Amino acid sequence: MAETPDELIKLERSAEDARVELAGLTGDGYDAQWRRWRAAAEQAQAAITAHAEATGANR
Repeated sequence: MAETPDELIKLERSAEDARVELAGLTGDGYDAQWRRWRAAAEQAQAAITAHAEATGANR
């Protein structure tokens, strides 16, 4: 099994931390946090895809 680069792990953890922060929020606070989570998740997914393409791994 290939080793996962630390940077990918950090990005995924950041996205998960942002998702957890959604709990209990409503209204504008929820909307703002959802945007932060979405941006972090998109960044993590893009990095994972780029890594897979660069290494020939299956996404």
